[in-house]
Amino acid sequence: MNSLRRFLVFFMLGMPLPASAGRMPPLNGNAWNIVFVQSLEADPATNSLSVRGFNHALRLGQLLKTVTSGKTGDIRRIYSLDPESSPRDMASTQSIEPYALLEDLGMSHRIVKEGGIDTYDSPAYIVDDILKNQPRGDYFIAMPGPMIETTIEAFGGHGALARGQYLVMSVERGGTAFAVYEDGIEPDDRYPDLHLRSASQCPEKPVSFTVRRPASSKFEFDRNQTVYFIRHAEAHPNSGFENGNFVCQGEWRAIGANEILFRRTGGKVENLFSSSPADLMGCDSNCSYVRPSLTLSPYAIQHRKKLMLAPFQWNDAPTLAASLFTRNTVYSEKAFDHAVTLVAWEHRNIESAVRYLIHTLYRDPEAAKGIPEWAFDDYDTIWKLETDGRGNITFSNSCEGLESDSLPSTCPAFPPR
Repeated sequence: MNSLRRFLVFFMLGMPLPASAGRMPPLNGNAWNIVFVQSLEADPATNSLSVRGFNHALRLGQLLKTVTSGKTGDIRRIYSLDPESSPRDMASTQSIEPYALLEDLGMSHRIVKEGGIDTYDSPAYIVDDILKNQPRGDYFIAMPGPMIETTIEAFGGHGALARGQYLVMSVERGGTAFAVYEDGIEPDDRYPDLHLRSASQCPEKPVSFTVRRPASSKFEFDRNQTVYFIRHAEAHPNSGFENGNFVCQGEWRAIGANEILFRRTGGKVENLFSSSPADLMGCDSNCSYVRPSLTLSPYAIQHRKKLMLAPFQWNDAPTLAASLFTRNTVYSEKAFDHAVTLVAWEHRNIESAVRYLIHTLYRDPEAAKGIPEWAFDDYDTIWKLETDGRGNITFSNSCEGLESDSLPSTCPAFPPR
């Protein structure tokens, strides 16, 4: 068998898909190559990957990077899809984002319907649209394994993927080829600690003040709660560039700052909260705003906690404030009352939410003037808001102690093994 056939095995429509021995498919530049990546090992107690699955994703990202080495220009889009039945699941996004990061690309996260080609916004519908309306090239789609099986059946494929396998469907000149590949990765169960240590002064001067609960208000305020705000990890340094993802420095912070955050929060975090990865940014439909949720994902994975995703948009600062600190609004969450919550969000909207909270909800415009302006290049600051048993609120600030310039500009290496 020649080298091409050793890596890419063609099947007639309707036949099962045995696994190829090759780990690196030769993606045909004249075809539509749909690379299906199944959601990796999940933690059944949360909505995220397990530590093992996270290690798998980091190594799979490096493997897929070798598949497309020198051909980044052929990559058209990277998707993560989750069914409407589990819209808060993070596993598919966490499974493919390490690869998107290595390619310096964004990704499109979508909540999809179940069904065939004729069902609008189903995985099969999306693939069919690619084949009919999008240019030839490479498309990477991460989703749960059963959804992959249903999707390829719509195009004549048949078979189930085992753990450690991914599938390539290539379409050229009216013919369809399927191949299953073993990734050969044996992930371990140890969290990939990057051993970052606090070593710098905080970018903000210390600020602390307390505001009394209004004597009368239409809002019922949470009591005895603590909310820590962090900004998402490092984005592209050019403010005119946006792909919704973080950059390599951000991956170092997201993975490596967990121990620091654990200490800064006293190890008592009960809730993790961020904007949804399905939110859109100003970078067309190719790009979902995955940065905040993926900043908290490593903490959720290491500490086996559910990552709560906001049911409102990332740029709705008043709703962010009301959902976290009040009991009687549409988006109020009981879980935040009498609890410690760690929030990752976009920095301008953190600032706007806290100003709205103090100025409008607590009706203290003078105190609101003391809230610092969150600097554009500051990914280090931590804001703490704490309510007492009467609903009075105290603001203070600290930091992780990790300057962005101290973090490597190349991604941490997790070679396939």
